[in-house]
Amino acid sequence: MNQTLRISIAVLASLAVGFAGFLFVTPQALDWYAGLVKAPLTPPSWVFGVVWTILYVFMAASLAIVWTKGSKLDHVAGWVRFYFIQLLFNAAWTMFFFGFHATLLAFIDILFLVFTVTCLVVGGWEIDKRATYLLLPYLLWIFFAGYLNLAIWLLN
Repeated sequence: MNQTLRISIAVLASLAVGFAGFLFVTPQALDWYAGLVKAPLTPPSWVFGVVWTILYVFMAASLAIVWTKGSKLDHVAGWVRFYFIQLLFNAAWTMFFFGFHATLLAFIDILFLVFTVTCLVVGGWEIDKRATYLLLPYLLWIFFAGYLNLAIWLLN
């Protein structure tokens, strides 16, 4: 597979997960969310869209950087597979939280997401440090999202 195709897939796959998650954020889901007791540090709702858009772009860039290394390093293929696994956990969280209102299940999903992204950050360091730098804001945001999710589960 050539580099242009890999970069295109990296961008399309990452942004598609963000769009797929957006499909679960219906007006009814937003009404449900508005009625929840939230953590003290919960930002205004508009912040989530801005932050997630930036993070999906960073994620896509990270995947593109690693994937264009091709087979130069033995563990690139494993890293790429793990990246797509974390995309599944990412999409599942939105479905669990906004689609099913299953806040505990969404929190458990975030724990898996933290694990997979941590592995990507560590593994990315060996492949190309830029990939790690691009994923660090994502990892930090997931920790923050975990705090927000846990608070919602405990308070409601």
